[in-house]
Amino acid sequence: MTVLAERFRPSDIESLVRLAGVLAFSPAAAELPASYRDLAQSVNAEIVAEAAGGRGPAVSAVLGLRPGALVWMLRIWTRHEDTTAIYATEGAALAELAAHVRGSWATVGGQGDVPDEPPADDAEAVDLYYGPDGDAVPEQGFELHCMEVGRAQRSRLAPRDFAFPDAVTAEGLNRAAVFHAADDDGPSSIEVAGVLICGYVDAKDGVVQVSVDLDSANSEHVVRPDGTVPLRVVVEDTVVFDDSNHCAPHPPVLEQLLNTADPEQRTVISSVAVLAGLMWSCPSCEWLNPRATERCERPGCGRTAALGSRAAALAPAQELALEAPR
Repeated sequence: MTVLAERFRPSDIESLVRLAGVLAFSPAAAELPASYRDLAQSVNAEIVAEAAGGRGPAVSAVLGLRPGALVWMLRIWTRHEDTTAIYATEGAALAELAAHVRGSWATVGGQGDVPDEPPADDAEAVDLYYGPDGDAVPEQGFELHCMEVGRAQRSRLAPRDFAFPDAVTAEGLNRAAVFHAADDDGPSSIEVAGVLICGYVDAKDGVVQVSVDLDSANSEHVVRPDGTVPLRVVVEDTVVFDDSNHCAPHPPVLEQLLNTADPEQRTVISSVAVLAGLMWSCPSCEWLNPRATERCERPGCGRTAALGSRAAALAPAQELALEAPR
């Protein structure tokens, strides 16, 4: 699914929303579908409430970019204002700067070697407007530089009141899945609810690799308030990753020990695993569960772990080498 909001800065989206609120009761708005008209009128009500000193509860939050991502910082100043904005690419930042100088071209047009009309090339327009030394226009200038983002969150809108899709909505998202063929930019992938699942043959390492990209996950349906996506990975009917607190996988080494042990050995291994915090025993049926799950996995039980006993069992787990990354 294509999300138009991805191509605009949060400040631009805020301006567009406010514009819709201002025009909510205009003649043009009367021609809109009822759902759009109701949305614009809701925005209008928020603007009125904000002006009166009251604000409605937030329903979403803008989370930061992934660590390591490169962004371009563009600062533009004039006699009357000084603004700084972030852009994903240098080209996007340059296009914004070029749009600014074209809007002010009358200031320099026709002077010296500057043509009356701005050129079509963005870089050329910027160079002509600001001059070779960047100071051709008094009290105006710009700064453009690249920087690495250090925040530990993905760039996406996260809902405040997350609720995972019901069966009907999930079926619609599954049926709307899109296949993307391999090209020069990457391998083939399937996109479901904005999540990209890639599978390809890696000749360099001699493996079949499966990768999951969550950056474009649909924030309306599958992004939790903390910006994460509930994800489960299954290989040959074995759950190898699960952060949903349902059917959490055992640590791989522990799983291998239990599978190869005789009944007496299994008892000893299980007891040690519980003491070490790798497993917890259900207070109702004594079923042994992986530490990552909050409910007993025994069919027909589903008892929630006792907080005190489970917290005590989990405490030492960080010191052990038995648990592989999940």
